Amino acid sequence: MKESLNESTADWRRIFGALANEETRRSYAQVILGIDSDLLPARREKALKNLQAAGLVTAEGLVDDGVYARTLTVGATRAPKDGIARFLDADGRIDRYPKNQEDRVELLQAIGAKAIQHGEELKEPDLTLRLENLADDAVLLRRYLVDYGVVIRRPDGSAYRLADGSD
Repeated sequence: MKESLNESTADWRRIFGALANEETRRSYAQVILGIDSDLLPARREKALKNLQAAGLVTAEGLVDDGVYARTLTVGATRAPKDGIARFLDADGRIDRYPKNQEDRVELLQAIGAKAIQHGEELKEPDLTLRLENLADDAVLLRRYLVDYGVVIRRPDGSAYRLADGSD
């Protein structure tokens, strides 16, 4: 489960998600203004839970004035990604393929080196299993690795190895 915004992280998506709901937004305004809610008790309770989950309101039902500063700080401290990291998610999996051919080859070479050791030969199911840890579509990734010359497939299709001169 994600950490609470009151701890160390702030997630702007949770804040916007909570404030996108009219009743939750109205309840937040009422908490800020210190006025009684005009919502039915069950709806008020649900709105407060949403506000608390987003970190906008504390467990005691008070406005958390620091949530916006924390959210901005978290967003500002992220360094821009460069190199192949631009195309990987936080878990190191491919989240998109580069349009630029040089970037695509660089990405595929790095992924090939992660999936197959120098001098190692893998059967198709074994390679596919490893590639599933690196991309959502392991079969497409395997095809790209072959098409871009990063991986060599035996003529009968039974095994794969890196095209790194380790033959």
